[in-house]
Amino acid sequence: MVKEERDAAAEVLKALAHPVRLGVVEILANGERTVTQLYEELGCSQSMMSQQLKILCQQKLVEIRKDGTQKYCSLCNRDFLKVFTCMHKHLRQFLNLHD
Repeated sequence: MVKEERDAAAEVLKALAHPVRLGVVEILANGERTVTQLYEELGCSQSMMSQQLKILCQQKLVEIRKDGTQKYCSLCNRDFLKVFTCMHKHLRQFLNLHD
């Protein structure tokens, strides 16, 4: 990677560096959800979820579409889930964390 790509990659990874944002991506791996479903499932407030979704959207990890009064969230790039596979393996093999 050239410097510009490393800088951009660091920003994308920073966007994931929060437990709620990681949870959002994990949940959306199973398909589209409403904002309400996300904050209820992750046990955070609606305002907290809005803040976290803004960060994920800025890095094009998540997109939001409106349908009436509902906002639906989905992943922009499902290939990005490969990062989670690598992280899961690292946590289990090298940091000895288990379910």
